[in-house]
Amino acid sequence: MNLKLKEVFSGKVVNKAHTINTGVDEFPRYVLEYLIDNYCSEETFHEDMEKVVRRLKETFVYGAEAEKIRHYIRENRRHSVIASLEARLVETEDKYWGTISAINENFVNIPENIVRQYPMLLSGGMWGTIDLTYDETEIHSKKIRPFKITGFTPFQVSVINLDEFIERRREFTTDEWIDILVNSCGLDPSQMARRQKLLYLCRCIPLVETNVNMVELAPRETGKTYLYRNISYYAHVLSGGKATPAQLFINLNSGRIGEVGVRDAVVFDEIANTDFTDPRSFVSIMQGYMQDAKFSRGKKEILAFASLVFVGNLDVQGNLPHEKYYHLFEPLPDFLQVIAFLDRVHAYLPGWEIPKLAPNSYSKDYGFVTDYFCEIMHELRRMDLLGAARARFDIVDHAGRNHGVSGRDQRAIMKTTSALLKLLHPDGRLTDEELENILSVSCELRQRVRDQLHLIAPGEYDRISLGAVMKPSGKRVVPELPDSKREQRVVLPEKPAVGEVVGLAVAGDHGCILHFEMQATKGSGRIVPLGSIQRVMRESIEAAAQYIRAKHEELGITAEWRKSYDVAVLATFMGVPKEGPSAGITIVTGIVSALKKVPVRNDLAMTGEITIMGKVLPVGGIQQKVRAAYDAGVKEVLLPADNLKEAEGLPSYVLEAVKLTPVESIEKVLELALIKGEERSEHRQPQGK
Repeated sequence: MNLKLKEVFSGKVVNKAHTINTGVDEFPRYVLEYLIDNYCSEETFHEDMEKVVRRLKETFVYGAEAEKIRHYIRENRRHSVIASLEARLVETEDKYWGTISAINENFVNIPENIVRQYPMLLSGGMWGTIDLTYDETEIHSKKIRPFKITGFTPFQVSVINLDEFIERRREFTTDEWIDILVNSCGLDPSQMARRQKLLYLCRCIPLVETNVNMVELAPRETGKTYLYRNISYYAHVLSGGKATPAQLFINLNSGRIGEVGVRDAVVFDEIANTDFTDPRSFVSIMQGYMQDAKFSRGKKEILAFASLVFVGNLDVQGNLPHEKYYHLFEPLPDFLQVIAFLDRVHAYLPGWEIPKLAPNSYSKDYGFVTDYFCEIMHELRRMDLLGAARARFDIVDHAGRNHGVSGRDQRAIMKTTSALLKLLHPDGRLTDEELENILSVSCELRQRVRDQLHLIAPGEYDRISLGAVMKPSGKRVVPELPDSKREQRVVLPEKPAVGEVVGLAVAGDHGCILHFEMQATKGSGRIVPLGSIQRVMRESIEAAAQYIRAKHEELGITAEWRKSYDVAVLATFMGVPKEGPSAGITIVTGIVSALKKVPVRNDLAMTGEITIMGKVLPVGGIQQKVRAAYDAGVKEVLLPADNLKEAEGLPSYVLEAVKLTPVESIEKVLELALIKGEERSEHRQPQGK
């Protein structure tokens, strides 16, 4: 394979094993590979590499040495540095200025011919060797600007032949090509299964397709930003720290376009730890850009093509996201968990399926020289391969819901499909089976977004099953999401049990199941809340206790329980604080069950506030709660009578599966919830008989 790759792509590949553990890993991969490719031969690699490393250490400027190097240039009148160079046009002076951050200098005289030769200097900058002189007679706008560039040698290719790349791709099978791409991205394909390779290459989607919005959440050490930092100088990684509209979009004071306007991809690393100076403003601007590829700041409206990638950490349990997450967007900051924002996400990449980086994870074979591969991906953004393939399939909802596939669903799948076509089949030639594989991945990445939207806002987003139908065969493409089988954090009791009762609550925008456990033990009549039960729910417990004290005879409980028994109350809902009054009837039912030793039905859930007189009052979020009951497999829900009309507005498939029983008093609740005919002598101990 290596020999074939070297022959077909002569001069454009490098032994990736040589670029690992070089001792200068702080440099971008394309810098190292440029130097290795130009100054190292296979026969004398180690000797040549020592010279490269020595050159880097001699000419690279570390942050703490910036002033020292400025002094050295002044004293010696000339010096060469290895650094990143940016250029900008200052119209008021009709002059180009260079910025070399390594020496803390924003006003470096740069010849126009260098800017014309390397226009990428104007859009993000380029790494290279910069030859500098010092001339204190250089005066502009009455200020001395002594630093001057006399030469620039970039570590990036300036011209590529995309047609040649496409033509030579045909020399390889699809599986061979996938391995070549994985190697080119820096990892060893032999350490991955085929699906893992495809998912890893999906990280390239924002680099080959314009205006893709992607989320990847994964455990630590899976290399979520490794590819973006090392493979493409057209990508900007924002790792923690502050993010401002001026930095990302446009600076209103200077008029300078931000990263979104000049990059191919902007990557928000450690998104949960990023400090957005104005989160609401950020989300508003971002939503508009994600939808229309435009952003406005002040009077300016700007069209941009940068893809957006949101990367963060996620805890796993086994091989799947931890069951503590109700939906898979929970690790994002709260202000990003907005429906209008999330619906604009085209793809949710399951980063938990990509192996963690280990010493043996990195490439050991030949792959494309990084700067060549980077430029190829940049050029692929201009291609349209989807047009020819589009007539071969239709995107459908296999579940057949009323609303079906939305325009955003269509757009998301098309974006991802287009990107994968460019990566895997840039000549547009592929079999139906190969197209089906691409469509399966594309539909899966959007399906994961839709599944979470349904969990967050079930009333607005039906359950659908995104897929494709091939033409003319009619073959159905239905992706499988391993994480869709993930167990939720709370399950119903296996059988009726004493003191176990299922309540309903709302967490954020979605409903959830509350599993209560009550236990009566020898004591002095206390009601003991356990766990993270908050103030309002504690008030519900007090109201329940007061009701039982007042009505104990009617309930069949003697007053002796107050002297002889304590009742512990535990609400299990992982680590989420329990708040709100809607668990009132649930708490009464559980306490009565514990004291009387009477089991509670396990197919029933309930919600409702209670007064000390035993009345059941209406509560909020009733539709979300009933939907949570439906998702959990509950057969009947007891709810306040005043909430019945609201609940009846739910879809028919929910109402057909879940019986809604209105209640006005706690007596009715107990009649329906407690198992009749189970009171044996041992069950009556708490009554003091």
